[in-house]
Amino acid sequence: MKKYLKSVLRLLGQMAIVAAVLIGFQVVTDGMWLFGLPELDQVESVSIAYPQVTDQVKTVTDGENKELALKLTGFLKYNLFQKAEDGQQPLIAITYHLQDGTDRSIAANGTTVWWKDKAYPLKDPDTFVNLTEGIFFLSEVQAR
Repeated sequence: MKKYLKSVLRLLGQMAIVAAVLIGFQVVTDGMWLFGLPELDQVESVSIAYPQVTDQVKTVTDGENKELALKLTGFLKYNLFQKAEDGQQPLIAITYHLQDGTDRSIAANGTTVWWKDKAYPLKDPDTFVNLTEGIFFLSEVQAR
């Protein structure tokens, strides 16, 4: 029985090492995820601001657009091993108004994301801005 337990523990240890290596490889190649983003069922509404295109802040309350706004943050993976450039300003700001009355805000430009008062360099530059323009500000961008 003792031998069986040792072999099971050894197998679990090896599986943990393999999982850590795979996660590390994923982070290096695709970028690090932002943690602490709200879940869809926690979000009451979402405000999206793009001041360079329009002064109007768009607020969405329907489930589909709230889900799109949450899924957009999946494109904000950052490079863990680089430092964000100083002096840049965000282009787009998204504020999640939660059902408990609190707000969580995230902002980004083509190369940097600001989350929880820290700036991170984006792994895939411009993807988030381009998608947000196309989904929420297409008519305003075309009118310019």
